[in-house]
Amino acid sequence: MQRKKLRELLEKKSAFVVVAELAGGPNFDFGPVAKFLAAFKNASPDIIPSDFDFAAVTLPQNPGGTANFEPGYMLDRLLAEGLLGELDCIPHISCKDQNANAIVSSLVTYRNAGIEAILALTGDKPVTAKGVFDLDSMGLLQLVRDMNNEAYIKAKPQDLDKVHQFFPGVAVSPFKYTEASQMQQYFKMEKKIACGAKFLITQVGWDWKKSQELFSYLKDNKIDIPVIGNVYVLSTKTAAPRLMHDLKLTGCFISDEFLAKLYAETVSQHIERAAQQVAMYKSMGAAGVDIGGISDFNTFAQILQKAAQIGNNWEQFKNNLCWPAKNAFYLYNVGGSPKTLSKPRKTFKHKFFDFSHRAVLDPNYRGFHAFKKTMAVLGTEKGEGAVYKLFTASEGAFKYLVFDCEGCGDCYLPENFGLCTIGGCEKGMDNAPCGDATADGKCGNNPERVCIGELIYQAAASKEQGIEKLRQTINKPRIKALERTSSILNYLFGRDHTMKNAVISIGESIHASIPKTGQIMRQLGQLGPDAYTKSSGPLNYIRALIESQVNDGADYIAVNVDVFGEDDPQSAVNMMREYVKLVRKWGNGIPFCVDSGNNDVLVAGLKEWFNINQKVKQPLINSIKVYTMDKFLSLKKDYDYAFIGLLITEERPTGPGGSYSVSELYYLAQRIFDKAVGQFGFKPSEIFLDSTVFPLAIDMPMEPNVPGYTYRAFETIKKIKTDATLKNAHCSLGISNSVRDLPGRRIGVCRAYLAKAMEYGLDAGIVNVAHHYGQVPPDPDLVELVDAFAKMNGSAEATNKAMTLMAKFCQENRKTLA
Repeated sequence: MQRKKLRELLEKKSAFVVVAELAGGPNFDFGPVAKFLAAFKNASPDIIPSDFDFAAVTLPQNPGGTANFEPGYMLDRLLAEGLLGELDCIPHISCKDQNANAIVSSLVTYRNAGIEAILALTGDKPVTAKGVFDLDSMGLLQLVRDMNNEAYIKAKPQDLDKVHQFFPGVAVSPFKYTEASQMQQYFKMEKKIACGAKFLITQVGWDWKKSQELFSYLKDNKIDIPVIGNVYVLSTKTAAPRLMHDLKLTGCFISDEFLAKLYAETVSQHIERAAQQVAMYKSMGAAGVDIGGISDFNTFAQILQKAAQIGNNWEQFKNNLCWPAKNAFYLYNVGGSPKTLSKPRKTFKHKFFDFSHRAVLDPNYRGFHAFKKTMAVLGTEKGEGAVYKLFTASEGAFKYLVFDCEGCGDCYLPENFGLCTIGGCEKGMDNAPCGDATADGKCGNNPERVCIGELIYQAAASKEQGIEKLRQTINKPRIKALERTSSILNYLFGRDHTMKNAVISIGESIHASIPKTGQIMRQLGQLGPDAYTKSSGPLNYIRALIESQVNDGADYIAVNVDVFGEDDPQSAVNMMREYVKLVRKWGNGIPFCVDSGNNDVLVAGLKEWFNINQKVKQPLINSIKVYTMDKFLSLKKDYDYAFIGLLITEERPTGPGGSYSVSELYYLAQRIFDKAVGQFGFKPSEIFLDSTVFPLAIDMPMEPNVPGYTYRAFETIKKIKTDATLKNAHCSLGISNSVRDLPGRRIGVCRAYLAKAMEYGLDAGIVNVAHHYGQVPPDPDLVELVDAFAKMNGSAEATNKAMTLMAKFCQENRKTLA
């Protein structure tokens, strides 16, 4: 029997989806789950009203922080016993009990079982065990997105429409009653969506005004995402009402009045309230409901039947669905317009942090550079020695006293407005808060302390543009290898999350000359007029290339479609416009690099990048030559762009062996630079000079006393970077070209080639950013190989050394035939 798919139902919006949350009973009892699904299997087909589509079951992971069946085990039993039938299954994936590697293993298991829809959660803090929280919900979403993208990138072109993709949902709570807690929930919801969330499930709550507030917020902020309302059957047959009231089930709120009401009611009245909530969510525009707190299928069906009877007339039950906290914060006033948010004053602690950080840790101020130089002179850059240990110990003691520092070594105090989410949060989250805050903004796991998310919001609100920064900031998972090291020194010397690329990295993956990528780009172009807007396997592949390069730290994303213009130049122009739109859509603000040898394609890409009514980052044109620079550089007055100047000319080279000499290449660089800066107003930093890469495998002079191409390229870079006028321009090379025709170890040689070129002054490169060149030390033997070519100045000795090392390399890496 073919299972329903939550993804398809939510995307088609064909019915109001109902899912049932099923958990094992006390003492790991699978019986209630089996009984529920067996009853559904044997029930009459019309027991579920036609307005509802019972589509799936959700499987929580150790709910409430207490041990229970793992969702993976539950899924195995459901499949083995044939209990799922046509129902989809939505396992909860939480971060509380597993590190990142274990989560990947779980996800692979679900993928192999054909599971798509999952609920990505930070998770409840374990009651007795120690929580892991290696990731939080946003780190988990990023991990899922990486797995989805990797699945497309590794797929064969003919299999793109069969690629498995997870469909992650996330939780959001509109049931918070302080401004800080509620706004943080909405901000974090937006961040989760930015990280790849495809649908929302609300936290449990009984306040229709808050439910409506969520839908109003989504509408006002033009957020189009399916919402599944959480309907928990709250009954005094269980301890749940008392536990929620007593703050023993974190994130849930039951007022004194509501608890008294529940104890005065009958079970049938509890069921009525659940039915009223179902009808409420349906009328408000939710895509469906998740019904929990119930193990009896007949009661489940009864709730849906009663909800169908209520229909759109749920408002008569408003009083029965409104149990807020005292002095509750609501984002919207009675008239429906949003309230003005608070603007607290900066505290002394925030002022102290801002002053201290600006004085010695802000690169825009001289104090940072003086401090960095001093610490380097004292030998702390290596991360060892007496001075380093003394500084680390002093830093740890001070930051523990002032910030509750736990010594993560990868400090996010600046991003969190001077507050630590490791020591200051019971879960030690990278992106606080979770959804556990109490109605008065206290930590749900430790009511003696204020929720760190509450404090971060107040600190952000006290700063100019602070709220907007908070709304957009997504902290990456901390670098675990830095624990118990000095976070200040890690920051000073670029070892923490602020680490920049070794060179300006121009991502090269979307290039039509790459066989597989070119084939898929061709497939995409043949899909018709909506090829670049309608979801398809080829389009999702391109999206995966864009998003993966963003995630790998690309400074620019380059696109080259020249192959498609060989027979029809206009087709390349049209395609470039479409790819510009795709990078603008999925590139997370990373600027575009228009890469083409066709002048019309370059102009079309440049103009399309700016064809939008919002500010975009400065794009890069690759490339401009001496004989095209007058035409292109004049575009600077209308379009703010940077460019790569390719050091070639139509004039015949006069250097040794009939190729460009270092002096000729240097002269071309001067001509481009002088024209760009002197006549057209380019800044030196907007100019990238490319002395061109020649493959090492064929960099073999045919005449004596002729320097190699690698020698000339590197020496030209050195000459540019030691020139008082040119030194502030960038030098760029297409690194991957260096390994063409090599028999193996191409990534390693690229790593060595880049490292050696950097010694000569290279500071930019067209690269495969997935390999993180410059961050992993190159193999010394490969550095020796590249160095030999870099020094091949034409002498017999230098040439023989390079040829000997290349012959040895090829012999060791040539694949043997079977």
